[in-house]
Amino acid sequence: MSTPGEPPRDAEEARLDIELTRKELGDTAEALMYKLNVPARTREQVQEHVTRMQGQVRERSARARQQLQHGTTKAVDTARANPGPAVVVLAVAALAVGAVIVWRMRR
Repeated sequence: MSTPGEPPRDAEEARLDIELTRKELGDTAEALMYKLNVPARTREQVQEHVTRMQGQVRERSARARQQLQHGTTKAVDTARANPGPAVVVLAVAALAVGAVIVWRMRR
C-alpha cells in the first residue's frame, strides 16, 4: 500500500488503495448519515432511558415490597409478643368508628 501523496507502485497496490479509500469513504458517509438522522438518534436515546428507568422501577418496587413485608412481619410479631397495646389501639379504633357512625346517623 502506498503512503499519502505517493503514487502506487503497481496495479495491485492501486486496487488495494482504491478498496481502502472506498471503505473509509463508506464509513465516513455512514457516520455522517447517523449524525444527521436526529429522529433515529432521539428514539435510540429515549429507548435507552426508558429501559434504564424500567430497571430502576423494578428494583425499587422489589426493595419496597421487601421492606413492607419485613415491617408487616415485625408489627405482627410485636403485637403477638405484647398484645396489650394492640388491644388498646383496636379498642380506640372501634370507638372512633362507632362515634363516626353515631354522628352520621344524627345528622
